[in-house]
Amino acid sequence: MQAVWVYSKITVPKVSNTAIDRNRLYSLLQRTPHPRVTIVQAAAGYGKTTILSQWVHQLEAAAAWLSIDVMDNDPSRFWQYILKAVAHATRQLIDERLEHLFDLKYMPSLELIVDSLLNELSLLESPLHIILDDYHHIELDIIHEMMTRLISYLPEHVHLSIASRTKLPLPLAAWRVKNWISEIGIEALSFTYQEVETFYQKKDIIMNKADFCEKIMDKTGGWAAGVQLAGISEERNAGSLDNSISFVTEYIIQEIFSTLPASTQLFLLQTSMLKVLDPELCNALTDRENSYEQLAGLADLGIFTTRLSPKKQTFRYHQLLAEVLEQERNNRYTREQLETLVKKAGGLLYARGEYNTAIDLVLEQRLYALADQWINEQLLEIFYSGQIRLLIQWVDRLRAAAYPVNVETLIIYAVSLTTTQDIQKANMVMKELDERHTREGWKDKEEHVELVSILLSLKAYVYLAIGDLDMFLHLLKKQLKRGLVRGKWYHAPVQYNPYHSRLTHTSLGLKGRYSNLDEARAFSNIFRQTEFKDQHIMGYSYGLFAEQLYEDNQLEEVLLEINEGLQYAHRFDDRGLYVPLCFLKGKVFMVQGQAATAHDLWNHVLSQVPEWYWQRSIQAMKGLAYLRENKIEEAETELFKTERPNLLQIELGQELWLLVYCRLLVAKKAWQEALNRSMQVYEYAAALEQVDLMMEASVLAAICYKELKQGNLAYATLHPALVTGAQYGYKRIFADESGIYPLLKDYQLYNRSKSALQEEVPPDYLEELLVLSKRAELLDEDVNKLTSREKDVLRLLISGASNREMANQLFLSEGTIRVYLTRVYSKLEVKSRSQAILRAKEWDV
Repeated sequence: MQAVWVYSKITVPKVSNTAIDRNRLYSLLQRTPHPRVTIVQAAAGYGKTTILSQWVHQLEAAAAWLSIDVMDNDPSRFWQYILKAVAHATRQLIDERLEHLFDLKYMPSLELIVDSLLNELSLLESPLHIILDDYHHIELDIIHEMMTRLISYLPEHVHLSIASRTKLPLPLAAWRVKNWISEIGIEALSFTYQEVETFYQKKDIIMNKADFCEKIMDKTGGWAAGVQLAGISEERNAGSLDNSISFVTEYIIQEIFSTLPASTQLFLLQTSMLKVLDPELCNALTDRENSYEQLAGLADLGIFTTRLSPKKQTFRYHQLLAEVLEQERNNRYTREQLETLVKKAGGLLYARGEYNTAIDLVLEQRLYALADQWINEQLLEIFYSGQIRLLIQWVDRLRAAAYPVNVETLIIYAVSLTTTQDIQKANMVMKELDERHTREGWKDKEEHVELVSILLSLKAYVYLAIGDLDMFLHLLKKQLKRGLVRGKWYHAPVQYNPYHSRLTHTSLGLKGRYSNLDEARAFSNIFRQTEFKDQHIMGYSYGLFAEQLYEDNQLEEVLLEINEGLQYAHRFDDRGLYVPLCFLKGKVFMVQGQAATAHDLWNHVLSQVPEWYWQRSIQAMKGLAYLRENKIEEAETELFKTERPNLLQIELGQELWLLVYCRLLVAKKAWQEALNRSMQVYEYAAALEQVDLMMEASVLAAICYKELKQGNLAYATLHPALVTGAQYGYKRIFADESGIYPLLKDYQLYNRSKSALQEEVPPDYLEELLVLSKRAELLDEDVNKLTSREKDVLRLLISGASNREMANQLFLSEGTIRVYLTRVYSKLEVKSRSQAILRAKEWDV
């Protein structure tokens, strides 16, 4: 479904000519230096929107405005609107540059959205104000969490203003301590005596009593809406305003609404259910041709009607008026009349392509059958556009009303729940679908064949997510036996990996818990011979198996699997597969002593992927390669090519960056700081139960403890990593670590003195790690003696190239090649070509 963007939402509302300047409030909003956030909080009618609009119109800096409504309770929709508002204000294509985040058919990491916005904001050269109006409509905790993250890392030149009726569910107390926020409440927003006087003078209201303004102040307490209502009342000689807000409804009906012409009253009642008042839409709904004149007249009279966009001539009723009109509409109309009106309004919106607004409207008015029909009609497009949280909200409302939701919608609802990691709720829905089949037999219907297949796959995925590999394999084999169903969901693309540098960290990776290698190979072979071989997910099967083979040191087979996986990455244009496979390929080159080749590969990848999060991970891998070459300065330069919002924060799978940073600290002998950072990663990984990440962090921490002369702590930290490694077949995660060999050697002696430890870490496994790590250490020591050109010569030597062939490939003379060979022999302490080849083969070069 192509989203229909209501651009009046990102347009600063027009300020009425009768609005007065409130310089004392402007000075509060314009405080210098700006706090990160200004919060304007008060009940309805205190002029929050008006004062922010007035202030923005006089700003010289760019200002991005967003008027929030209830439908923005979907992270995808909410953040896309913020991006469009920022892009509109800055005249930069930020929304287009980041639109790929919302093309992911499975909801992307929400952190990824926020951090990508932060990255774009940090690149802006001029100050920017972002204003979020009516934030009280946001109820989703996840959006509040995203806002907290945004504010925590907001660049200094960006300032956020939030208007809300209610207290914000954000960590305000902590921000007050940090002096991050400025707060404007009821006391500041309330009109002063002088402002009331100025307001009535500007409206040409004759104050024929000396105490007129004083009485208004007494009655309203400076409440802006009350002051305005009293002004309207005075103009119409309609009576006096009670000072209690609880009487506002009665006052608006009796003293304002009832004084309007009958045709205007009818117009207000019919149109008040619309969030945005477009004259063309209002004409169709009310069967008249003068809607613009009606709306403009209401705005000119000051009857709580605001112009949103002068260019498109759109309007909005103030929430106070809309709520009063809703009550009056319910009092005047029968249920049948209301239903007819809602169906007509919803149908007009639906026909205009404003599906979300139409569905939300009929749900609000409890027309559940129509909502269910429209949701199902747009289901594929809703899912494709990534609006899965909005879908979840809609279905939740239908289920809360005990409405029997369409089976297809219910299945995609369950799929959406799994993508938001609400596995327990998804499992409950799947059980409900099974029970419904028992009652209705829906699975037996021919038109539901594809839905049955999707449900089976979903069940398999849930078992995978909870770590029940046996049940996952059982259901997967059952699915293989059933075969593919090529229905309307067949081509629905799935994003399996939004940003992880290692596929074991994705939802498909079992959190690094590898099965037996022979069993994995046998299952992969079977899987690849089925009709699933052309599916997107098959590329991930190659990638995941390649990562497992790498850990088992089966390097030649690793490269074969990588090359197969890369074909799928290119076919499906999937950087989430392409980048991790290239990472792994580069690691193989590093093991083989071909750091220059690894750099060439990663430089090529850098030129292919524009996303900042992938680039940061690639820079981390390049930094790691430099560290393996003992090039500390180059490693540090590479790591800090991209500024990080917070050096110590793990973000978006950037634990890779932080672990390489730990290794940089180790290389600089900053043991304690490296230990602190590695333990930070360990705690993060433990919370996720990500075993390979826990092992990697533990190895680094153990090395730091050893260097800090805390041997027992080093062995105690290394031991559980070795236990896990032995259980799942990890080898290279230890062997690849510089400086691990002496620690493993000391641990071996420690292990032999503790009989209980020997049972947990098999001696032959430990011995194999020692052999691999010793070989890697020798490779690092000897190959790092060679220059980049000498390594090129060595690689060609191993390939069997003659001196002439080497000269041709490297564009050198044969004499120069002989000089390079002499240097290589000397550095490797060998005397001949054959000895050099044998020596290199010992290292797997």
